[in-house]
Amino acid sequence: MKHRFALVALTAALSSALGWASTPEDHCPISYSRISIPYDHRGGISTPVVELTFTNETAKKIVRAKFGLIVTGPQGDRVPYEGSLTFSEGADPGKLTSSKWNLDMTKIDIHRLGETIYLQSVRFEDNTTWQDDGNQRCKQEEYYGPK
Repeated sequence: MKHRFALVALTAALSSALGWASTPEDHCPISYSRISIPYDHRGGISTPVVELTFTNETAKKIVRAKFGLIVTGPQGDRVPYEGSLTFSEGADPGKLTSSKWNLDMTKIDIHRLGETIYLQSVRFEDNTTWQDDGNQRCKQEEYYGPK
């Protein structure tokens, strides 16, 4: 039993020292600063627009990122937005980056109570990737309905 404990402790120490304990998949490669969905009223047509500001928290340049969006409706129902929000302008390490996407007016309730944006995948300049495991663990939620 004593030897088993020593072996487990040694394995944990080696894993930590060699960097095996923490992989890029263990954390979110970006941090969110702001998300909002205002309406653009240019040309007499109101178009909902997702405005997102985030920081690349990795040491590598992001060349492509795919985000998902969930809108909280007036009854508190959470409705996934059909269609992805793809970012391909490039995000340098440690830099604040902004992007915006026009949304389909028929898919966004003007009386919504909030929105959640989540990172689905990232491709870096060296062609490595980060992929969400389906749990939307890299997200930012905005709720402005009743508490």
